[in-house]
Amino acid sequence: MINNKFKNKRVMHIDTSTKLYENKTTGIAYKIIPTRIHKGIILSKKLKKGLRNKSNKKINPQIYSIIIYYLIKEDMEKFDILVICADERYKLVKKYLDILFRNNLEYHNKKIMSIGELRQMSGNKKIKSYADSIANSYRKRGPKSIKRRQVGIDLNIIKIQLKDIILKLNEIISVSRE
Repeated sequence: MINNKFKNKRVMHIDTSTKLYENKTTGIAYKIIPTRIHKGIILSKKLKKGLRNKSNKKINPQIYSIIIYYLIKEDMEKFDILVICADERYKLVKKYLDILFRNNLEYHNKKIMSIGELRQMSGNKKIKSYADSIANSYRKRGPKSIKRRQVGIDLNIIKIQLKDIILKLNEIISVSRE
């Protein structure tokens, strides 16, 4: 059943290593199945604290959407289906992704689903994200110096700064008000 729907499709899984509200470094990464292609972003404790200081309300779904945006915006041609893990409320994450990609036809031609939908389609409630271990690698090894990072899989880290996230957060807020 699910095999026919995904046959000859490149499926991108996105996952986080820790919850965004936890006071720990967080790795957010994708892995494309059936390839070995992956990429990740590291949110340091300092960066997460800066985000909390900029907003007095819960903005984790927006942050997750923004990080996903930066992860996939240059790689739209590499996948057909996007599976987002339920680290934040999927419906909100999808809503904010739709805002960030509102002028991107390629994004709107992709199938986007939650890991829960994938489990339901497959009938297997135990399916886990293929990006889980990759996200953990980014969290653990990403902050280390390049020399110390060379053990294990090569990491493809996207650098992100607080100002980049704030810029997109303001975009989400202004479009949501319209």
